[in-house]
Amino acid sequence: MTEVELMSLLVRLADFGIKGIKVKYDGGGDSGAIEWIGITKEPCETPEDVCDRVNDWEIESNLANVDGGLYSEIENFADEILGDIEDWWNNEGGYGDLCICIPSGKYVINNHVRITDTEDFFHDGDLLSKVDED
Repeated sequence: MTEVELMSLLVRLADFGIKGIKVKYDGGGDSGAIEWIGITKEPCETPEDVCDRVNDWEIESNLANVDGGLYSEIENFADEILGDIEDWWNNEGGYGDLCICIPSGKYVINNHVRITDTEDFFHDGDLLSKVDED
């Protein structure tokens, strides 16, 4: 998305009275997706305000209920940004949210990557001595 396209998108969101958007994502096993995009019409000074003011998963705050086209554009934009951060979609995956102030465009990404630890053990012996013991 170009800078002009992004500015146009932010202005269109502001025209709906939207002060912030929160994009929730989740992934694992070599794939990931945007799960939900919520909005707030309450004033937000910082991206953290957006994170606090958007009621996760609430039907009333779902951007798709405001404008499906804007939902798709934000989804595509978020895919671009999230593709450049820590790997949240492969192996054990990860999850998080992208919170954006409207119209300033200030944002924060709260990215959580799942990591599985591996413990290694080594055993050796002599099979013939095992037979003698029986």
